[in-house]
Amino acid sequence: MEWKTDESTFDGWRRTPDLMISRRQAVTASSLAVLGLLSPSAFGEAGEKSPAPPNLPKEILERMEKSKAFSERMQNAGSNAGRLQVMSEQMAQQQQMVFESLRTQLQISDEEWPVVRPRLQAVYDLVRPVPVFGPRNAQPATPVEQRSRELREVLGNKDAKAEEIKPRLTALRAAKEQARQELVRARESLRQIMTVRQEAVLVLNGLLE
Repeated sequence: MEWKTDESTFDGWRRTPDLMISRRQAVTASSLAVLGLLSPSAFGEAGEKSPAPPNLPKEILERMEKSKAFSERMQNAGSNAGRLQVMSEQMAQQQQMVFESLRTQLQISDEEWPVVRPRLQAVYDLVRPVPVFGPRNAQPATPVEQRSRELREVLGNKDAKAEEIKPRLTALRAAKEQARQELVRARESLRQIMTVRQEAVLVLNGLLE
């Protein structure tokens, strides 16, 4: 497979902030969502409009509109379950924006994308897993989260003995080592189909080392 690398049109340093903005948006969306879970009224009254500051770039205005739409959806969700659904959808949209930015930076063609996307997704999920929103007693998403919960439960007992703590600590370390090895394999699989320039882009974005 031939990978297209039109070096004259790429500028990793300029495009990298686009991805950083997307990550910042994701954090903002999560924060707003938490407020929505605590109190739907935190987003303001329905239909209330705040004037946008003048002379803002079109891109910023569009992001403000999306943020407003998200806030309104959270307010109108009507229940915690509904707000959790909105939060999950919002995070999925933010991740899609990140992948679109990465695809532009990597200059991946339509023919190449179906091959690159799964490998890129595998690395991304291990490096920056999407938060799982749900009840506190929900099943942890990964073995590391499960072992961490088990260790915290033991440490919650101030009288816990060393023989109770040690096996859970060992299990957590083993789970973390397994996750590390999975990441090494996923990164190597992705690196194999990248050009040197594309590899450099992924290093700048924290997906390869």
